[in-house]
Amino acid sequence: MKYAFFLLTCFSLFGYIHHHDGYIPATETSITASLGEAFDIKVGQKASIFSQQLTLKFLSVSEDSRCPQGTICMWEGNGKVNIELTLTGQTLYVAELNTAMSLKSEATYRSYKISLLDLQPYPSEGSTIQQTDYIATIRVTMGS
Repeated sequence: MKYAFFLLTCFSLFGYIHHHDGYIPATETSITASLGEAFDIKVGQKASIFSQQLTLKFLSVSEDSRCPQGTICMWEGNGKVNIELTLTGQTLYVAELNTAMSLKSEATYRSYKISLLDLQPYPSEGSTIQQTDYIATIRVTMGS
């Protein structure tokens, strides 16, 4: 019985390592950002703007219909990101920001303007992007 358990454990571990190519990335869950400066943030990551007691969390990409590289599309498509804003520990607002020029790429809450400047990686024909692969470039400024 112990031998069977040992073999099962070894095969499970081998399968896990093989599936992940032996590499398990260390993800940084929180970064520091500055008001007025662009910064990159990954899905699941938080960015703190300490001078404002403001925290943003990149929740997800809820839509990615951008025209894949290598294809011809009738419309540019859209990448829609969801960003949660927290001020002094209280969730204030969840902003939906878009990459399409015809849709809203900025949101204003209280005196802050949150802008989506870029979303990477860009889709390519025949590939699928995982949520954990997305990186948004965001800028927070004082709005009007």
